[in-house]
Amino acid sequence: MNKYPLLSKLLLIGLLMALLAIPLALVRQVIAERSAYRQQAAAEVARAHAGPQTLTGPVLWLPYTETFVRKVKVEGKAGATREELVSEERVSVQFPKTLDTRSRLATETRWRGIFPVTVYTSQHANTGRFVWEEVMPRQPGGRITLGQPLLLMGVSDTRGLLAAPQMRLAGSALAVEQAPASSPLPLAARVDPGLLKPGAELEVALDFELAGTGGIGWVPLADDSSVTLTSSWPHPSFGGDFLPRTRSVTASGFEATWRVSSLSSRAQSQFLEDPRGDSPPSHTVEQFSVSLNDPVDVYRLTERATKYAGMFIVLTFAAFFVLEMVRRWRIHPMQYLMIGAALVLFFLLLLSLAEHMDFVLAYGLASTGCIALLGHYLRHVLGGWGAGLGMSGLLVALYGVLYGILVSEDNALMMGSLLLFGVLAAIMVATRRLDWYSVMRPEPVPASPGVEPHSA
Repeated sequence: MNKYPLLSKLLLIGLLMALLAIPLALVRQVIAERSAYRQQAAAEVARAHAGPQTLTGPVLWLPYTETFVRKVKVEGKAGATREELVSEERVSVQFPKTLDTRSRLATETRWRGIFPVTVYTSQHANTGRFVWEEVMPRQPGGRITLGQPLLLMGVSDTRGLLAAPQMRLAGSALAVEQAPASSPLPLAARVDPGLLKPGAELEVALDFELAGTGGIGWVPLADDSSVTLTSSWPHPSFGGDFLPRTRSVTASGFEATWRVSSLSSRAQSQFLEDPRGDSPPSHTVEQFSVSLNDPVDVYRLTERATKYAGMFIVLTFAAFFVLEMVRRWRIHPMQYLMIGAALVLFFLLLLSLAEHMDFVLAYGLASTGCIALLGHYLRHVLGGWGAGLGMSGLLVALYGVLYGILVSEDNALMMGSLLLFGVLAAIMVATRRLDWYSVMRPEPVPASPGVEPHSA
């Protein structure tokens, strides 16, 4: 160890950093477990309340039977044919020409243990217009027999309906009930077949209240779909296949308006690909949505912080090592280990505090506690308050930069690169006059007390 002191010290510091990777991995595991518990809590609230909602419809759904005569070959008689009467069951789906939706959404927080879950209630007022197109036979000479026409609508989780939807078609009130099993949407209202005259314009109105969790979306099935959503939630996250045409987000809430034409959307054709509803349309059809997730996700931020923990420890150890060389300090490897342990403990402390208070306050308390502990410890390790406060100032700067990286995800790479460049520049300036050969010389072996030099 004394033959190559510099190399030996570097190897010991490298070994300590490798050992500190073990508790860091355990901290990351704790973060993953707590995040899973939070997701489980959200799923439990959604089961008791209602899950994320996707609104579909209304659409006109008309089952019918087409009867026609078909010629078939007679077996055993070459060229002979006979006629048979064939009946085929089909469905005509007609979408609204226009559909305008006005929605309001109010949020509240439900708690499952220490985990908050955002739920909402919403009111929806829909007005639209159908133009009925006559169902034409597909086979020559075919005869159409109409079944019971239905006006269908869908929500992802019907438990969220706070009352029966109020539906009117051509001025007549319709009773909404559960749809037949063959329907692709869960709710239906029986329509008077007498209203379905070729070219008839049918005004539709649909009002209902809906509860949900996490987010809400719409499937634009009308030829011209328009949705305006107003809410007091200040942190919306817009997603799906279409973004709002206009939106206004303030600290008191947001208002967003979507306008989607059937010329720019494949929603109608995608809906028709599964006419019997063998798979939920909301899972495959184009849609737009808004999520109500909390932007300050303490688990995501803490996980991101641990990704920079290795760099954090390397920079701290590098500062101590360089100052040890320049100032001739003597810091024992065990003291390096305890300093590193305090740096690792910061991330666990940050997680535990952030679950009970705002992230910025938790970060401030955790970093202040660790800096105070290390400052007091370094005062004795380095032999005075001056050196201890100086190193504490370095830690304050590092914690400040780490927080800036966490809250500014878009600028994280730039800030990290500038930090590394600044540290390298500081090390080069601090060691510009250091004689590394003298540092690398073996330490002189002190003579044993009481032993006189041998004289010839």
